Amino acid sequence: MKRPERELLAKEKKRISRRARQEKPKSALGPFALFARVFSVAAPLVLISLVAATFFTPLLAIDKIIVSGTERLEPKKISKALESLDGRPLTTISEDEVAKLLSDFTLIETFAIQAEPPHTLNVKIRERQPIVALVRSGKNYLYDAAGVQIAQAEAAVKIPYLNLKGNPKDSPQFKTAIEVLLSLPVKTYQRVYSIEVSEQLTTKLVLKKSNITVIWGDTKQSLLKNEVLMTLLKTGLKESVVVDVSSPNAPVVTYPNY
Repeated sequence: MKRPERELLAKEKKRISRRARQEKPKSALGPFALFARVFSVAAPLVLISLVAATFFTPLLAIDKIIVSGTERLEPKKISKALESLDGRPLTTISEDEVAKLLSDFTLIETFAIQAEPPHTLNVKIRERQPIVALVRSGKNYLYDAAGVQIAQAEAAVKIPYLNLKGNPKDSPQFKTAIEVLLSLPVKTYQRVYSIEVSEQLTTKLVLKKSNITVIWGDTKQSLLKNEVLMTLLKTGLKESVVVDVSSPNAPVVTYPNY
């Protein structure tokens, strides 16, 4: 074979060999790549299985309901109202559903539910707190700030009395009285024996023990009015005097029989 022919044959062999390498099928996946592909397929299936197990099996089914935070209400009665939740998965319980089950308990102001896996539901109750006592049919009843009747008062009432007729929920006088009482510091509130609100929505307080009457006026400048009142009380005011702090920058003290 002549030299030019041999050179042409060698070049052709190289070309064919190079083309064969380029067209060679890719090698099989390595172990890590194969694991990644399997995991990408299996992970969603595992997640779906766990969700299904949570909803349709006893995996997180409720078998214990704990009620806490009650004072006047009986925890057993609340637990009984929630009996329909037994056996239900914790993940399927909503606050709206619990609210419907507890709707008959007017003493419940708010509540919170907390899941404690695997089988416990904790229901934390916040009861309505009395802020005033109203006289109804010759008896004293405790009411909260929303005008909800809580219970009949005991003989000795430690919270302020409010002289009010009609339904407190619809009364602007009740709303004004609550606004004034809530604006008072705790120590001042504890000294109030009674509160009275006029049709013009001006307020008058009577203090315990000293029987001092405080003309409070409207609901404005409550903090300043309280500071002025406390300052005057520290001067040793006599019993049954009238202290007018409705204009706190110009308070007036009136003594009886003067």
